[in-house]
Amino acid sequence: MKKIVLLFFSFVVVFASCTSSKKNLQKGNYDAIIARSIKKLIKNPDANKQAVLLDKAFLLANERDLDAINYLKLEGQADSWEKIFQYYDRLKQRQNQLKKIMPFKLNGQLINYKQVDYDVEIVSAKRKASAYFYAHGKRLLESQEKDLIRQAYYELLKAKSYSGSVYTDIDDLIEQAKYRGLSRVFVSIENSSLFNFPPAFMAELLSGNISKLNSEWIQYWFYQADQSIDFDYEAVVRIRQIRVSPDDIKTVDHVYKKRVEDGFEYVYDSRGNVKKDSLGNDLKKIKYTDLQCAFVETIQHKSAQLEGDVQFYELHPVERLVGQKPFGIENAFHHVSARAIGDTRALDQEALQQIKHKVIPFPPDEALIFDNAVRVQEAIYKILRSNETYFR
Repeated sequence: MKKIVLLFFSFVVVFASCTSSKKNLQKGNYDAIIARSIKKLIKNPDANKQAVLLDKAFLLANERDLDAINYLKLEGQADSWEKIFQYYDRLKQRQNQLKKIMPFKLNGQLINYKQVDYDVEIVSAKRKASAYFYAHGKRLLESQEKDLIRQAYYELLKAKSYSGSVYTDIDDLIEQAKYRGLSRVFVSIENSSLFNFPPAFMAELLSGNISKLNSEWIQYWFYQADQSIDFDYEAVVRIRQIRVSPDDIKTVDHVYKKRVEDGFEYVYDSRGNVKKDSLGNDLKKIKYTDLQCAFVETIQHKSAQLEGDVQFYELHPVERLVGQKPFGIENAFHHVSARAIGDTRALDQEALQQIKHKVIPFPPDEALIFDNAVRVQEAIYKILRSNETYFR
């Protein structure tokens, strides 16, 4: 029975493998077939089916890549040299893969493919790709459009990676493209509410490390330490309204009742004598006492709400509003305390814990509002992070 199961399992694995390879051939996933076949041939050099698949996939893959190279060369576009380089590099890598098993047996014969030297073509294509990216990157750098300047940055990086140190000014050009491609955003805060914030509140808002929001092409500032910075955008955080609720106190009454054991008492007969059990011992019964305790829960609540929005302004060529996002923050003081009137033995464990908490003074309005500073900062960061599309 075990042998049958193993044979069936082996058949399923082989069938699935063949089906997968067939699909990969149909889809043109030749390199996937090559990698899998090489692995299996290393384990079993006599696996002829894998050798057949490998041979077919290798020849088809090379034919496809060489046809693509010939077409691109015939087309003669200057921006095609990177693709041509990638095709030649892939041909070389594929050939190197087969060295692990060369020569290999195919239908009883040893196969040893002729080794092709692709290095000359690879070097030539890299140089031509580098020349194209260098020239095109410099041309893009003449633009005033940030999108094109950023493209110049990436193309100049490619030119450097393909050419090494051939172009003596390449590092300066890359640095220039990076600097000019950045979008610089100044984040300011304005108070349009009727509440006069203490300086410490604004200082707290501006105390965060806003640079942690910086991405590849966007940088943020809370302070303009360098007056030479020419900002591209401004994000204006406007605090429009402050609402502080009155001190609110609510009480909730509840009566706890509990029957507990309270010693024992003797059992008497009709004559007033203590009854005896069969062994002559006095009969006793448990005595119960009913306990009662009034539980008065006091709930203190007070909240401060702050509402505002973030307005996004494009500063060049002329200042204009490009977007706006609202935000709302609430900070609440909530305290629950309780007192007991009566026998506290009637209370459960939760109630016993609550009576340890006493009524405390309400915080002043300014304290509640000030505590919102951290939440406002978090709201600002969240809005900036999720609306980067305004900063092209």
